[in-house]
Amino acid sequence: SDPEITQQVFLEKGIAHTTSELLVVALRNVGGELGTCLRELRLAETNIDFGFSLFPHPNGQTLVAFHVEDHEFGQSVLHHAGLKIVTQDDLSR
Repeated sequence: SDPEITQQVFLEKGIAHTTSELLVVALRNVGGELGTCLRELRLAETNIDFGFSLFPHPNGQTLVAFHVEDHEFGQSVLHHAGLKIVTQDDLSR
C-alpha cells in the first residue's frame, strides 16, 4: 500500500523491479461501468496495455486497474465520462 517504501526496500535489498503508473477506477455497477470504461478509452483512441481487478473496496465497489499508454489522458477521459478515479492516497487509507 506504500509504493515509495516498497521501492526503497527493494533498492536496499538489491531486488530488481520496475514501477508502472496505473489508472484505478471504482465501479458501482461492474457490467455497465466496465463497458463504459472500455468504450470511452476506445473512442479516445488510447491503448490499454493491461488491466486487472484489485481487492474489494470497503464501500462495496469493484476496483479495476488499467495501464494505459497516456495516464493523464486516460484519467481525463474516464473522469469526463463520470467514472470515479481512485488515487494512491485513497488506496493507502
